[in-house]
Amino acid sequence: MYSPCRLRMLGPLAAWRDGRSVDLGPPLQRAALCVLAAQTGQVVTKEALIGGLWGERPPNTAEQSVYTYIAGLRRILEPKSSRRGSYSVLLSRSGGYVLAHGPIEVDVEDFERHLAEARRLDVDGDPRGCLRALDAAVGSWSGPALCGVPGPFAEAERARLEELRLSAREDRADVLLHLNLHQEAASALTELVGEAPLRERARALLMLALYRCGRQADALHTYMDVKRLLAERLGVDPGRTLRERYELILRADPSLTPTGERAAGPDARSPRTPRQLPRAVNCFVGRAEEMVRLRSLLAPWDGAPPQAVVAITGAPGAGKSALAVHAAHAAVHAFPDGQLYVNLLGATPGVEWLKPIDVLGRLLRALGLPGEAVPADADEAAAMLRDRLEGRRTLILLDDAAGPEQVRPLLGLPAGTSVLITSRESFAVIDDCVQFVLGSMLRSEAVTVLAKLVGAERIAADPAAGRLADLCGGLPLALRLAAARLLDRPQWTPTELVDRLEDRRRTLHELEAGQTAVRSSLELSYESLARGASALDRSAARVLCHLGLLHVADVTAHVVAALVDEPADAAERALDRLVRAHLLEPASTGRFRMHDLVRLYTIELADTRLAPEARAGALLRALGFYGATARRASSVLDPHRVQLPWPAVPQRPLALTSPAEARNWLEDELANVVAAASQALVSEDEEIARMGVRVGFALYWQLSRGAHRREHLRLSRQALAVGERAGDLELMSLAHGQLATALLQIGRAADAMPHQRAELELRRELKDRFGEMRALGNLAATHVTLKQYARARECTETQRTIAREIGSDVGERHSLLIGGRACEGLGDVAEAISLMSEGLALAQAAEDRYQESAALVMLAKLHLDRDDALTAKTHLERGLRCAIEIGHRAYECRSLTLLARAHRLLGDPEQALACARRALPIAQSYGDEELREVEAELRAIQPVFPCADSARPFPAHLTLVR
Repeated sequence: MYSPCRLRMLGPLAAWRDGRSVDLGPPLQRAALCVLAAQTGQVVTKEALIGGLWGERPPNTAEQSVYTYIAGLRRILEPKSSRRGSYSVLLSRSGGYVLAHGPIEVDVEDFERHLAEARRLDVDGDPRGCLRALDAAVGSWSGPALCGVPGPFAEAERARLEELRLSAREDRADVLLHLNLHQEAASALTELVGEAPLRERARALLMLALYRCGRQADALHTYMDVKRLLAERLGVDPGRTLRERYELILRADPSLTPTGERAAGPDARSPRTPRQLPRAVNCFVGRAEEMVRLRSLLAPWDGAPPQAVVAITGAPGAGKSALAVHAAHAAVHAFPDGQLYVNLLGATPGVEWLKPIDVLGRLLRALGLPGEAVPADADEAAAMLRDRLEGRRTLILLDDAAGPEQVRPLLGLPAGTSVLITSRESFAVIDDCVQFVLGSMLRSEAVTVLAKLVGAERIAADPAAGRLADLCGGLPLALRLAAARLLDRPQWTPTELVDRLEDRRRTLHELEAGQTAVRSSLELSYESLARGASALDRSAARVLCHLGLLHVADVTAHVVAALVDEPADAAERALDRLVRAHLLEPASTGRFRMHDLVRLYTIELADTRLAPEARAGALLRALGFYGATARRASSVLDPHRVQLPWPAVPQRPLALTSPAEARNWLEDELANVVAAASQALVSEDEEIARMGVRVGFALYWQLSRGAHRREHLRLSRQALAVGERAGDLELMSLAHGQLATALLQIGRAADAMPHQRAELELRRELKDRFGEMRALGNLAATHVTLKQYARARECTETQRTIAREIGSDVGERHSLLIGGRACEGLGDVAEAISLMSEGLALAQAAEDRYQESAALVMLAKLHLDRDDALTAKTHLERGLRCAIEIGHRAYECRSLTLLARAHRLLGDPEQALACARRALPIAQSYGDEELREVEAELRAIQPVFPCADSARPFPAHLTLVR
């Protein structure tokens, strides 16, 4: 009996008979089959065939070509036993041809049959049956319809079928909503809107699904997004249905909630109420008038909503933060839903203040939102914050704002929430804001502060206490510093301290002038140390003078030892002395930070007390220590990685002996080393700038391992500018290579290519064979990313030749791995596996975990593509261990993502989901490409995840807010 032929049109055109693929011939012959198959059992005229294949302007040979294609199709479709002229599948009729029903089975007919069944079940009131029929209809597809088929008919039929597919997916989501499966509907619609962003029905359904999941802000953002797209692409506004849905969601209309159900998505859980206010100062006194008014604004006596925004501004040292914290504690009863606190670092010299998106992220996490769900866009995050605070009475204290622009995205919050801000800048331009300009304390209040800090008996016994308060200008910081002097000198009376202050008439005048008061008090403390009788005091003063040279967030004794060219234990004793003098604060074990105002003073102190050559020498020593230790840490963590050239410096690196010690140092100090390198790179001193380049190069492997792409890109660009300014070919070549790598890591391979070629040319000009070999390897990787596989293969072959010539084992292994990727791209899978396997064997023999991890990931992907999930899983488990061992986040993410795929293919969705969820936060911090791959895998896991009767259904895990 002759078996029917199964024809697939809902995807790449293909046919099977008896489980074997059937070759349908050249493209236009395949197009002719599609015209006939779309109208099985009906006569298709020759004119219709010609029009469907060529349109209105067919070639002169069109009719003869049709005969040829019909003959070819008959050879394929007709039974072998058919006599010539006796056809049972493709029949000739007057003026045309007919494709018989029975011998040909077409998936389009199955799809349309399922759709008809779904419509019938919907009318009959059977939503679950309707859902099953729609699932079957959507499951009929395996890709874009008539993929690869040419001609006007195929184009029109593609559009028709695609419209049916999208409508079916919308119908399916509508049924899910009817069944109260809101999270499943939201996931399906998010994917659909990503494919077809202008479909208004899909948008309206997504808005409803998100709203019912408790994500009102996301629902509103969906509307604003389509409104923008419609305006940009079509110049029209959203339709009536979308506009009405937006209005209903905006006012949380009860009609949107399903009958008998409270919308409860993953955001509906009540997190622990945040209580983040810092401890109030024990010795807080005075500011009575300000406290009364602040309390009336934050906790009105008549029960009215609190003031939306309150700003406390004034000069440095006026006590803005202390007043804000004290007032917040006094009004805490008025904010039962929580009190949040963020230090914005707005006036921290040499340290970058927090960006609005970072502040929004902290607030959202404090309110219970998982870190991976915090949006990356500031406007979206602000909308989500407003949604979270709706109906709550919450106080947000934003300390030390750089100015109105830093906090503007955090304003406009719902009634009941109050934002209390401290800043040195005016906030008069902010709407709905009450501003306090904080001046000096009353004399009586200032004396009380001194009495609380120093002791009431000691202050009361000396009539000069009032004069001391006057000389401090009534500024709390100056008062605290003066009190610290008295506490450190118990033999002194207030009169003696007053005498010292009055000896410096000009400084006292500045002390009374607001901001200069802090400088005068700090200078007094410095002079006390510098002229002290003990060597420790003088050493502490010298350290304080040098701290202003290095613009980093905190320091250790070893860094300071390099700055002042002293042993580390002596530097540590000096730092401890500065802590006792209240000029430094202990940040954590072995780390010290300066108060913002002290930092400003030390910068001025270094400029005035140190000669230019002394400043340059100290900065070079600190940079030398940072760079040498960074190289040492990278070598300990991964001894096989080739370090970029480093100048001979006298500074000895820390004695890091274990990978754990190396990893901890790099993680703790990375931000400081990046800041120091950036500071040096913009220096006008060429020697300092060159050292900044080398320090940046010393961080290469850590920046790459830890996915610090922004820092890598910035340092690389600055390094290239220094090299070009100096005309140094060596620096230029290295910087071009670094910049190319940084661009490649952020997905800008085309932009990386010119820099990669420039590095190769410079290396050849310098006759540096090792540098040429490395540049060829990096160029090959760039070619692979750009899918220029033949060129990549040429580069790796040349690289391997040079690597063997100069004895570079690591270069040879690199050439094998990248060469394998090139062969994979060229379709030579056997050669790809051979090269990668050889590279893996060499890496394992050398115990090179980095290249071993890379090789295992590459091989695993090849095996997965060949449906060998078990072998891939074995490779990936080993590769993951290697990646974690060396701290390489990119390979860790890639291994987890592919491991999720392997587990899914092996029928273990629980393990697949666990791996994907581990990969997700890494991908979110790493880049868009990695995130897309993880999200795709999560979507692939969803259909096979056994969420029925589960206490934690799959959709609760899959909250992918970007």
